[in-house]
Amino acid sequence: ECEHCQFKTAAEYNWTSPAIIVAADRTCSGLYNIIIPLRAYYRPVHQLQPIILLLELEENTSPNPSFLDVIAWFPLVYWMQGKISSLDNLLKAGVCLADNVIVVKEGATAVEEHLADCTTIVTVQKIHRMFPQLRLITELTHSSNMRFMQFDADDRYAMQQSKFEKRERKRGSNMPFMFRLPFAQGGVFSANMLDRLLYQAVVKPYVVDFVRLLLGIDQSVGSGYLMSFKITHEDLWIRNYGRLYQKLCSSVADIPIGIFRTKPMDSNTVL
Repeated sequence: ECEHCQFKTAAEYNWTSPAIIVAADRTCSGLYNIIIPLRAYYRPVHQLQPIILLLELEENTSPNPSFLDVIAWFPLVYWMQGKISSLDNLLKAGVCLADNVIVVKEGATAVEEHLADCTTIVTVQKIHRMFPQLRLITELTHSSNMRFMQFDADDRYAMQQSKFEKRERKRGSNMPFMFRLPFAQGGVFSANMLDRLLYQAVVKPYVVDFVRLLLGIDQSVGSGYLMSFKITHEDLWIRNYGRLYQKLCSSVADIPIGIFRTKPMDSNTVL
């Protein structure tokens, strides 16, 4: 609720674009890194997606005033008090109108040291079953817990993948979970991966700046940025990623460093 607006739920705003819900247990500087790429200068104004910060705060409390002052400069950024484990809070935040939900890692206590991701996994699994079309991006503490994301006991592919993962782990692989669907489609990541990048930054000082440019957090003259490319019926001649790469180079005069699929694959998927 806001004293400047009479709307109390996300549905009352009648946004033209689907919303993005960011669930976190507290405010931190990392939330700025989520907002900045989504409000970058190269994004069309009419395509901006509303951002709802679902913060797990105590009753009748608000975030730090300095944090509110910063997000006030960005359009269509809202915050509300609530828990992602509460269905009422999710509905109020507009989960039915959203196409992305980002779950930031919760702070683990000493008692939950070995079960740091337990609450997050159970909550995300429940949301995935209630809203199967919703795209979830989850941060976990331990990368080994990725195998529990979107778990389905009857999924034959997941069963075969678990066997492959065991073989890779015995071989000493650092990323045995690489071909797990939740990880491969960008639905889950671990803070340990970012820690490894920081370790490399000791001998490669440019790593941090390079990653920030790739993510769109920082911008500089001639630097790269993230963009979306919608495939239509007129583009069916492309058929593979090689031709898509050539099309991007010739049409927008840019060199793609990486291509990431955002639409789930199904029986009708062509590209």
